[in-house]
Amino acid sequence: MSSVTYAKSIPVIAEPDVLVCGTGLAGLGAAVSAARQGASVWAVDRMGFAGGFFTNVIGSAFDGFVYEETGRPVVGGLVFEMLERMGVIPPGSGGDHAYNVNGDFTEVEKHPERLIPRCDPERFKRAADEILLGAGVHPLFHTQVADVLVEAGRIDSVILSNKAGLVAIRPKMVIDATGDGDVAAWAGCPYEQAESLQPMALHFRIAYVELTFELRRKCAAVLERARTAGRIGLYGGPWPATFSGRDIYFNAVRTPGDCTNPEDWTQAEIRGRADAWRMFELWQQELPEFADAYFFTSGPTAGARESRRIVGDVTLTVDDIRQARRFDDVIVLGAWRLDRHPQDDAGYHEQPVVPPYDIPYRTLLPQGVDNLWVAGRCHSATSEALASSRVTANAMGMGQAAGTAAALAARGGYGSREVPIVDLQDRLVQAGCILDPTISTQSHTGKVL
Repeated sequence: MSSVTYAKSIPVIAEPDVLVCGTGLAGLGAAVSAARQGASVWAVDRMGFAGGFFTNVIGSAFDGFVYEETGRPVVGGLVFEMLERMGVIPPGSGGDHAYNVNGDFTEVEKHPERLIPRCDPERFKRAADEILLGAGVHPLFHTQVADVLVEAGRIDSVILSNKAGLVAIRPKMVIDATGDGDVAAWAGCPYEQAESLQPMALHFRIAYVELTFELRRKCAAVLERARTAGRIGLYGGPWPATFSGRDIYFNAVRTPGDCTNPEDWTQAEIRGRADAWRMFELWQQELPEFADAYFFTSGPTAGARESRRIVGDVTLTVDDIRQARRFDDVIVLGAWRLDRHPQDDAGYHEQPVVPPYDIPYRTLLPQGVDNLWVAGRCHSATSEALASSRVTANAMGMGQAAGTAAALAARGGYGSREVPIVDLQDRLVQAGCILDPTISTQSHTGKVL
């Protein structure tokens, strides 16, 4: 492969205390929490809006938000606040409810009495804008990371690409919330990728059809018959949910590939759209409930469950999760199932339930750089452990911890590994975060399970 040598003087457009790269769930949590701790914060995103999984992919609920045995929250803080801002729960009532795991009708059928922590994409966009601006964050959309300059073990500048061309930001502290660990990887930090990555998925939304428990089973049966007859290839679930009662959002497309490979990601988009339309047409052909249905939209982007995982000071393992191992530097709890989607099988897969477990601060610290944190599914975890820790509520909790820590480091003039952990934990608890798993293992009546 030939190469091009390129040199150009790039303008520095800002020198904030904290730069957050990506405004998905992790980045949103990081930017808001850093700003509320008094830091000057810029946050950039390649899309024209914040929200990540909920808005880029079309998601429906804060996965990992609750321990499903009790319906009690394991992640609080900004997750509660976003649910309040979308009108899902009254202000200040986050810890007072028993919640469903998510809006998938398999879960709603098990616990119809529990509240669904539903996140409508358009409501989430509006709430994200409000919370970013209200905290004093400077957002810059349609902007993505292009390169990273490192000097003496610290990130000096982050090179960005947008309609202004190439520009630079020179921050004191950087939070990588890109999902794929782009900043950490391009800064030279070590990372890992599994040989068999979890598949990507393009979500889609069908209008003018009412979701019921029985219809979910019918949709699954149609796909199973079509797969047996060779009329459709790989798919997952399906896992349907509804935003309005007159539409269905489907998580069903399953596309193998690596989203850090542009060719793979392109094919995931093209094949994902073809598969989504094929499923819709099969349902229209076989199910009278779809007679008036309309293919409303597919997600703006195909979503990835797994790509780069940074090598941090500590790596979360599946044994840590299964045994609910406690860590002195816990900064968020997890409780999502071991939800590892296979690349080579269709339909539903095994998802073992796990107890609430600790995610330690040190999993957010990439080796080799002292002013960088990661937050979200690129944190330091084995591929097996990431099957649980990768999801939305955990990502926002990691972001809230990383943002708080980055603000403390910027103000104190020290590196990521010098942040006083007890002070960080105290600030997180004061902000409504949950670090005590016994809160989550209590039933709604107060009984400890």
